[in-house]
Amino acid sequence: MPPRYSASRILIRCPNWIGDMIAATAAVRCIRQNYPKAHIALLLRPYVRPVVESAPWFNEVIEFDRRRGGLREVRRVAKLLRRKPRYDLALLLTHSFSSAALIWLGGAKRRVGHARDGRSWLLTDAVPWPGKGRNPDLVPKVKVYSSLLKYLGCEWAEDQRPEVFTSPEDEAQADRLFEAHGRKPDRELLGIVPGAAYGPSKQWEPARFAAVADELAQTRRMQAALLTGPGEGEIALEIARGMKDIPITFREGEVSFGALKAIVRRCRLMICNDTGPRHLAVAYNVPTVVLMGPTDPVVTHSDYPRAIIIRQEAPCGPCYLRVCPTDHRCMKLITPDMVISAAQELLAKVEWA
Repeated sequence: MPPRYSASRILIRCPNWIGDMIAATAAVRCIRQNYPKAHIALLLRPYVRPVVESAPWFNEVIEFDRRRGGLREVRRVAKLLRRKPRYDLALLLTHSFSSAALIWLGGAKRRVGHARDGRSWLLTDAVPWPGKGRNPDLVPKVKVYSSLLKYLGCEWAEDQRPEVFTSPEDEAQADRLFEAHGRKPDRELLGIVPGAAYGPSKQWEPARFAAVADELAQTRRMQAALLTGPGEGEIALEIARGMKDIPITFREGEVSFGALKAIVRRCRLMICNDTGPRHLAVAYNVPTVVLMGPTDPVVTHSDYPRAIIIRQEAPCGPCYLRVCPTDHRCMKLITPDMVISAAQELLAKVEWA
């Protein structure tokens, strides 16, 4: 059965967060599967572009960053979108009024998105939000994207597996970084992601990451690689100073996102906060222990069998605040023993699989 609308030119407005973009790769793949001959363009923020680099599902990337040029940037992109021939179909994976307004200004013939934020009049097809009950916002991102695909009548809309790709250059950079920083090839790689771009409320204590990494080095001979983002170099140094085993520590800004993908792909296990690289681990089928505090696990749920989410209930949570105004108990209640136990459980499952 063909999709609801035929289209030869398709625009996809992509999510604005790296983790959300990784989750949305399933939707982009699905559109390509259902429109194999269409020209597909991705409209996205520059910093999420590396997520989709080397993927085979699109023909063009259009970068949009309103912070870079304000209304002038909106006008620039709208003019670009109105060029002939215009897009037959635009799919909005974002939910804001401003994103719908930009697509409306761009003149796409069909504009499909969720009926949110008072923007229905800007869409030709305002799709009902899939959330229900007391808190309708608590819907897994992958199901939010899937509901749009189902509305369009796409086959394989239920396939929510994220998928990311590396290039030969990404793999080569990872090789060079490992050689420069003492990677021991006879030891399995443990990815430690102690930061979170969202804010410090999502971050577990560095000393606890150090304790867990040392325990897995001793019991499993794993070598830890500390994977941090911009402005998080001091966190990695604090963990390294607290460890008996010497981890792989990269200089701040040394690891490109492409190299990060290649490094995560090679990990035997990842232990991380609720942050973007956890979704890379899912895409590469890497067993993952996620430490979650101020956010609700429902929103990022993905049915991934090789993940354990550790979360302790706190009376003030989930608060979604970027900085904890009290004692950060939601993260402090997570102990190293809990994390070590979860890691050992996951590794045992993989060994027996």
